[in-house]
Formats: sequence, C-alpha cells, structure tokens
Amino acid sequence: MKPSRFHTKMYAALLGAAFVLGAFATTASAGRGGSHARIQNAINTGSSAAIIAEIERAERLICSSACIETVMSLLDDPRYEVREAAGWWFARRPAQMKELQERSYAALIGDDSIAARNAADMLGAFRRPAGVAPLSAAAVRDDLSAEARFAAVRSLGLIGHLDAGPALAVAMNDSDAEVRRAALTSWRTLRGQADAAPAIVLLSDEVVEVRREAAAVIGSLRDGAARAALEQRLLDDEDPLVRRNAAYALGRIGDASARASLQAATSDESSLVRMSARAALNKLR
Repeated sequence: MKPSRFHTKMYAALLGAAFVLGAFATTASAGRGGSHARIQNAINTGSSAAIIAEIERAERLICSSACIETVMSLLDDPRYEVREAAGWWFARRPAQMKELQERSYAALIGDDSIAARNAADMLGAFRRPAGVAPLSAAAVRDDLSAEARFAAVRSLGLIGHLDAGPALAVAMNDSDAEVRRAALTSWRTLRGQADAAPAIVLLSDEVVEVRREAAAVIGSLRDGAARAALEQRLLDDEDPLVRRNAAYALGRIGDASARASLQAATSDESSLVRMSARAALNKLR
C-alpha cells in the first residue's frame, strides 16, 4: 500500500529527530566515557579512526601509569594522524607534556630521522611557542630526512609564531618539493605575516604543486611586488590551477596594471581560469 503524504512527512520528521539526537549524543560524549581498556581495544583493531575516537573520548580521563604508557607509545606510531591525536591528548596533561617536550628537543638534535619526525609532530600538536626554536633548527638540517624536515616545517605552521619565518624562508629552497610546498603553507599561517617575498621565487618552481601554492600564498598576503611574476604565470603556465591561482592573486592585489593580462585570461581554455580572471577584473582599483 502506498504511504500517505501524512505518513511520509511523519517518517521524515522522525528521521530528522533521530539524526539530531544522535548528533547530540555524539557531542555530549566527546571527552567523556573513555578508559584504558577502550584505548587498548582500539589499538588492537589497527584502525586509525577507532584509535583517534577513543583518544578523544578519553580527553578528561584520569589515567593510570599503564594508560599513560599506552598513549605514549602512540606518539611513535607510523601514522601521522595517530601521532597527532596522541600529542593532542598529552597537550591536556601539563606534567607529562613538559617531560615530552624535553624528550622532543633531544630527538630533534639527534641523528635519528624517524625520532626527529615524531618529535616534530608532537611539538606541532602541543602548539607551544617554545617549540619554534628547536623546530626551526631541525627544519633546515640537511642530515635529516626530507620527511623529518617536512614534519618540522608543518609543525612550525601549526604553532604559527612569526619567529619561524627565517627557517621557513630557508625551507622554501629545500631540495625536496614537499618541504618547499609545506614551507609555503606554513608561511601563510604565521600570525602577523605580511611579506610574501620568499614565495615569489617559487612561482617559477619546476614542480607544479609548489607553483600553485606559491600563487595562493602571495594572493592571501596581497604582495604587489609579485604582480609581474603572477602575470607571467597567468599567461604562460601549462597548469590551469597555477593560472587560476595567479588570477586570484592578482585580484587580491588589485593593481590596475594587471588589467590587460587578466582581460586576456578571460579567453583562457580553462573555465576555472576564465571565471577567476573575470572576478579579479572586478576587484582592480
């Protein structure tokens, strides 16, 4: 029998109410109800999502020494998301966090790249300005792996302190493209950052992902010194996303001198570029 409109509406209402109540229950249990046993069971599943969920549930858990050791072992997990969650958990426990900070500083000056990577991720999870100096030193160490340097650069961005600027500027010249890209991303997140000069050179980077990020960073910081380089990328780059980001950046800068280049880009073969160029033209002074 075909359901009536009334029953259909009632069913939809009940589904909506169930969804709201379920969301409320999930929110209400966040940070509560965790236990050492639940954390260990989640670890046994091997699931990152399960581990992270139990760590979050145990945010306010008064943990035994065995429980502390269990979560501490996750700081060396091969998965970044698990290490980050464990660091977040310890950031809420000042006594253990202080001990772990000292351990991290020692690892960052050692010769074990995996230990340095894990230490950098931990300090990024802590978000403490005290971590900027040791992370900055690690970010520019040629004897550490690219993965460890990347972790240091990423964590400097997570902390977001302007004192990380010099190290990130050096990291933008790293031999590894992922480190260069991460340095650009972190540069943009520094509180009070207004200078995009180190990013301008990377508009000509050989790796397309780096060029994309460089154009986006310059646009977010509205650095007019990059106008000519952005126009070149807009008109000549082989990648449509680089051209799109260059148009976006030129619009953010707002210099009317870019009008001709942006007008030409409204005929670009990519619809993304054409739309971005038209939007940028409307923002020129």
